[in-house]
Amino acid sequence: ACPFETQRAAGLTGRVGAMGLKTGPNGDRWYVCMPLYHGTGGTTALVCMVTGITCCIGTKFSTSRFWTDVRDSNSTGIVYVGETARYLINTPLSALDRKHKVRFMFGNGLRPDVWHRFVDRFGIEIVGEFFNSTEGVMALFNGSRGPFTATSVGHQGAIERWRTRNTYVPVECDMVTGELVRDPKTGFCRRKSYEEGSEILVAMPHESAFVGYWNNPEATEKRFERNVFKKGDLWYHTGDMVR
Repeated sequence: ACPFETQRAAGLTGRVGAMGLKTGPNGDRWYVCMPLYHGTGGTTALVCMVTGITCCIGTKFSTSRFWTDVRDSNSTGIVYVGETARYLINTPLSALDRKHKVRFMFGNGLRPDVWHRFVDRFGIEIVGEFFNSTEGVMALFNGSRGPFTATSVGHQGAIERWRTRNTYVPVECDMVTGELVRDPKTGFCRRKSYEEGSEILVAMPHESAFVGYWNNPEATEKRFERNVFKKGDLWYHTGDMVR
């Protein structure tokens, strides 16, 4: 477990604006049936509270009830976690598949083989796919409106890529052990290109930039990697390989 700072959710409000979501009584209505104690559902609820978007809370996720609840609540947006989208796309085809007001979906872990099928079948205009973890210090976002940016976890454009070029860095690692590969002479790691990809490390100005795991300093310390490219530098292990 780890503390989740509300400022992280507040930081997503700009992304919501980029997706063209409308706030207020006559604005968008966001259907959330994910647990509110989990990162995705909780973040969405907080974003709604901050922005004034209506949050339509479902009791639980159900493939048989999902679209009925969406229609009954007049929702214009839905929240997903990768596998829930797969469950929904594997239900029998129905004449009601597009009988709803949903134009956007927001979540993470949408598999490439599900992405296009889901959008085409249910008529979704915007997919807001983000890449993060509950304790993570790294966040990527892709507000996809078509095939050019589809199936990507962080298609944020050239400016944002340039801005974070020395913050989110792929570093060579052993594909079997997951350990970083260090030069036997210098002891430093080798940076890889974004096209090659590898585990992403995140530059940390100081240890307190990561809130850490609740009452677990040992687990918190394991997230740090030191002396990666030079003596005294500090990086955060994401444990995720991206290219």
